[in-house]
Amino acid sequence: MKYIKYYVVVIMAGITAASFAQDQTFSTLKRNIEDYYLMKKSGDNDLKAIVEKLHRDTAASDQVTLEVYQKKNADQHLIDKYINSINADGSWPDINYKDNKRSGWDPAKHAERILFLTKLYEDPDSKLYKDKNLSMVVHKAMGFWFQAKLICPNWWYNEIGGPKTLGPAFVMLKDELSESEINAAVNVLNKAGFRMTGQNKVWLAGNVFFKAVLTNDTRLAQQARDTIASEIKISNEEGIQPDFSFHQHGPQQQFGNYGLAFITGMAFWGRTFDGTPFAFDEQQKTILRELFYNGYNWVNWKGYFDVNSLGRQFFKGAQLNKALATGYAAADLIVIDPGHKQIYLDFISRNFSQSAEPFFNGDKHFWRSDMTVHRSPVWFSSIKMSSERVKGAEALNSENLKGYYAADGVTCILVDGNEYNNIFPVWNWRKLPGVTCYQSDEPLKVLTIAGYRNDNDFTGGLSKGPNGITAFHLVRDSLTAKKAWFFIDNVMVCLGADITSNKSDLVSTALNQTFLKGDVYYFEGSVKKMLPESQISSNTVQWVYHNEVAYYPLQKMKITLSDKTQYGDWNDIAKIYPPENCSAGMFSLEAEQGRRPQHESYSYIILPAVTLDDVTHYKPSFTVMENSSDAQIITSNDKKINMFVIYNPARLSIAGLGVISFDQAGLYMFEKNGKTWVVTTADPTHKLNAVSFTLNGKKYTIEFPKNGDLGRAITEQLN
Repeated sequence: MKYIKYYVVVIMAGITAASFAQDQTFSTLKRNIEDYYLMKKSGDNDLKAIVEKLHRDTAASDQVTLEVYQKKNADQHLIDKYINSINADGSWPDINYKDNKRSGWDPAKHAERILFLTKLYEDPDSKLYKDKNLSMVVHKAMGFWFQAKLICPNWWYNEIGGPKTLGPAFVMLKDELSESEINAAVNVLNKAGFRMTGQNKVWLAGNVFFKAVLTNDTRLAQQARDTIASEIKISNEEGIQPDFSFHQHGPQQQFGNYGLAFITGMAFWGRTFDGTPFAFDEQQKTILRELFYNGYNWVNWKGYFDVNSLGRQFFKGAQLNKALATGYAAADLIVIDPGHKQIYLDFISRNFSQSAEPFFNGDKHFWRSDMTVHRSPVWFSSIKMSSERVKGAEALNSENLKGYYAADGVTCILVDGNEYNNIFPVWNWRKLPGVTCYQSDEPLKVLTIAGYRNDNDFTGGLSKGPNGITAFHLVRDSLTAKKAWFFIDNVMVCLGADITSNKSDLVSTALNQTFLKGDVYYFEGSVKKMLPESQISSNTVQWVYHNEVAYYPLQKMKITLSDKTQYGDWNDIAKIYPPENCSAGMFSLEAEQGRRPQHESYSYIILPAVTLDDVTHYKPSFTVMENSSDAQIITSNDKKINMFVIYNPARLSIAGLGVISFDQAGLYMFEKNGKTWVVTTADPTHKLNAVSFTLNGKKYTIEFPKNGDLGRAITEQLN
């Protein structure tokens, strides 16, 4: 009998210990969620100081940046407004609860206010901490939400957005919710479940996790955690790509939309799970670190998010807000990855300090996303393309209504970082920087979620240190062009060949189109300054200079240069904005290829971060050897660098290099290293197992990587 009692005691002790451990886990999870939103994590002074420096006086532009601003210090004016204006039924008079927009849904503000006020109520440093009147307002507002059962035409708000905002509030208020409120909160969170892919899958599972914490359901919490963590992987489908870009809605680069939600969300979940059995393991932390370092490090410049990385979200303040969101992710990753703290601190310093240091330089082609980023210590550029493999852009929820050419070789050039900030309504979207396309007064076609793909597979790039090649064979809407960008000696060389169309619309290539900042100078026999609100067309201009950037034609071509005011409407960019006319002085420079062009070409250099005196004395340090339908080639004047875009097998004689025969189309860069040559090569088509070439009578074969690394550049030293 005594043995039976002993075993009963042991079993009961085990049950008690397990129950205690479970209670401790959920208590820690609740505290971690509070710490995240209230910035109260013990010993987290570095993080708190960093976050305070990151605040910007601008409004959130999308769900990700909205969540960033949820961490801002409370504004007393808003506190008073929300508390004093709430109606007897728990609604607010300034919210349109009948709104049926698919994006920017007005009732979402109600959920946001519940979280905002909950934070004040739960913050020990708040004057309204555990305030009875505030508690009444919060419960009244929740009661309205529970009773109203509001439905948005866009499923995302119902299953992800609303529950995602309210979930943390429910958890923070967990100990004060009545049984009926718990049940109603669970019903809200029940709209989410385990399904879908990529970031949508993570969002949905996260809402399930909030429910598990609210109900102390260990099994459900583990399932939700494992579903969230299952997306921390390198994938050839949606999600994190082998080149550390991010895809969603098929093979489509989504750094600034779903990808940004992913990195900020995973930073949040990493903090939430920290110190519990649910914590991310070392492999998962490593993948997140690599995504941040080899992905997001590249697409932020001086506190501005790259335009080519915004996805479909060309919103007000998007570049500032998305850079800020990346900064918050960096700050949060410090908490879960303290051993690599310096990576995140360097990002914050580079983007949010006055010095923009330490530098993060080089050339990188994201071979899975048809995109190149080039960074020097003093300027930044990105090139966005598409192919038969990769979608260029999408339009959804009445967003990105003018992005028809958004991935046809858009070439952004940044020095200060703000060159394109909020430019979208006044941009002429037929003259996007770097794009060769038709000029017409006809409205642009509006894309769908299916987006578009270039009708050719020759899209790719290679990078080695500060040098790189990007190539794009454009085949779209009866227009073809072979476009190449060479990064060498701290300049960008842009070549276009075989530009052909039988349509009567004028074809031109935009060198740049940006805000007008300061005077515009050009050289035509002598240095001249543009008159305000003027335009010139000429085929004898030798260079143009504006706002620290010079444009240097390498061949005779007709250019059109203007500094006129342009007009637009934010409602034409995204329907979340009411009609709002705006205007701005714009600098625009384009080269014409004419109507029904046949095998036309262009060639020019872009010299960023230079002075007017620099351009007047500039002499190229390289030579364009060929710009044709077969090849685009440049060589350095010292004969140490040779860069090739080969469209057809060719035999060439290059001074300093020798006689070379290429057996396959591809990208090749030869660099002299002492007495030997180092070759970097890539296959833009992603179809070849290897390339071979013969140099001075000796044949070489270089094998390419396979699977998700198809298209990645390979470097080898030639014996």
